[in-house]
Amino acid sequence: MNKPDRVYVRFVCFRLVESQRHRLGLFQALDEARRCDFAPAWALRQIGQIYGWFKDNLAVPHHFSQGGWKGRGQPGLSWFKPVATEHIKQMHQLKLALEECGVHVEVLTTRDPGDIVWQDEHQLVAEPGTRKF
Repeated sequence: MNKPDRVYVRFVCFRLVESQRHRLGLFQALDEARRCDFAPAWALRQIGQIYGWFKDNLAVPHHFSQGGWKGRGQPGLSWFKPVATEHIKQMHQLKLALEECGVHVEVLTTRDPGDIVWQDEHQLVAEPGTRKF
């Protein structure tokens, strides 16, 4: 069970998929920012640097559902743990750069991310059940 004082953080953006808005994680929005006609050079450089930092400092989750693979059951959502302060700081910097490229980013927080299906030191993946984040 989660401690009540633990707050998990998730960064999301919206994208239209078949006329419906879907929340996506920021790493899924990188290509959209790179295709932006008015993206400042500094923002594109920063996006590349921060993405490289995450490749070196954040594991890719092994699975996103209790079935063990994405697409089976309710797919899980990735959340940063409160102890991941440097990761969260880097995500805020990525947020600023993406927004300069026209990608709106929201920061979500929760004390109850759902049923945890995978975790490491910095993050967890949880199935949200019937709630929407």
